[in-house]
Amino acid sequence: MMKYFSVKGLTVVAVLFGAVPVVAQAQSILNKIKGRAEQTATQKVLNETDKAVSKGIDKAIESASTPADGKASGSSGQPSANGELAAPGSDTTGNPKASIQAFSKYDFIPGDSVLYADDFSGEAIGELPGGWNSNGGSVIVSLNDIPGQWLRMAQRTVVLTANEKPFGPDFTVEFDMVLQYDFKGWLPPSFQFGLLASGGESTTSNKLLSDPKGEKSFYVEVSPLSDAGNIVLESYEKYIRYFNSPPTRNQLVSQWYGKVSHVAIQGQKERLRIWVDGEKLYDVPKGIAKAGEFNQLYFKLSSSPYNDEQIGVYFGNIKIAKGLPDTRHKLVEAGKFSTTGILFDTGSATIKPESAGVLKAIAAVLTGHPDIRVRIVGHTDAVGDDKANLELSGRRAAAVSEVLQAEYQIEGSRLETGGKGEAEPVADNQTAAGRAQNRRVEFIKL
Repeated sequence: MMKYFSVKGLTVVAVLFGAVPVVAQAQSILNKIKGRAEQTATQKVLNETDKAVSKGIDKAIESASTPADGKASGSSGQPSANGELAAPGSDTTGNPKASIQAFSKYDFIPGDSVLYADDFSGEAIGELPGGWNSNGGSVIVSLNDIPGQWLRMAQRTVVLTANEKPFGPDFTVEFDMVLQYDFKGWLPPSFQFGLLASGGESTTSNKLLSDPKGEKSFYVEVSPLSDAGNIVLESYEKYIRYFNSPPTRNQLVSQWYGKVSHVAIQGQKERLRIWVDGEKLYDVPKGIAKAGEFNQLYFKLSSSPYNDEQIGVYFGNIKIAKGLPDTRHKLVEAGKFSTTGILFDTGSATIKPESAGVLKAIAAVLTGHPDIRVRIVGHTDAVGDDKANLELSGRRAAAVSEVLQAEYQIEGSRLETGGKGEAEPVADNQTAAGRAQNRRVEFIKL
């Protein structure tokens, strides 16, 4: 049955598969939980939270970080010519320096080679993405005020991506999430995101839906509160717990509500680092078991007394890459460094703040080698008009040069810029992973 509903201003179109009845005993327990929560949080706090969430929806338009592959558009939130999704109101008049400064401590750099990417463009609304697996009613939806298509998690559900490739010992994983809760005084469902090594099983095996551990795994579990959230990190070697970080209350969680938030994960042998919106949540030297090789990203949403209409947990814009780029070696010794980690608002040359880690690394190399001059070259995928892509790629290269000068004090005389548009692809433009690899910025030693 197709049904339209709204969660705090986000209009969602999805296929609903029916509600699960709550037994009387469970309902009694949940009522007690609700009563206890109401004793510890005044109605004023709940009202203020509702107001903040509503404001967050308005800000989501400006802060959406949703690269995808579509066609040109203006401010309607539809796909644009550069193969990304437009954030309504985005243009070249933004302040990239201020955005980059907000991520001044962000040191995430994506891997060298894109293994898997999925932005759900072209997927049918109300269906699970092709090649994915799930044990519930999680489906693709569109959101009223946030561009792109999103996977809407159903309660009591585990979802596995369509990826089949091993990540390697060094890897990065990125995705966006939108969290929307109609807080009524009791606890919303917790959610998890994590990685696993499927071992002898297929990466989309039904066995992993009931217990997503495999040969090794880790997950972050977030339990949302009206003004914060409790966060847990656990890793496993098969079914034996390998690492555990006790639950911690983190007020940053409330800042994720009602907008697009960017999650970045980096694995380096045993080391595990996780960021959300530029803030590092974890840096664990021995967080990953040695044996096995990750090959799957999964999402999980638990159950709650809330109706599905009151809970909005959405994921999208997934990118998995392998390798850890050695910026200094590639630029200084090899003479060329290429990255997919410098991101832009759609249809413009405004640099997204999550590009700060890559820009900082490049600036450090240039600062340490003052004799080096580089040519900055922008590239796009093949979606949209080739002339528009060529012009846009040049403006983006120029924007990178401007930020390196303004934010990192690199002399402009050392930087040249240019754009190649879609003329020099390095991967197949017919796949999402290929298009993500083609949307890149090159730094060529002169």
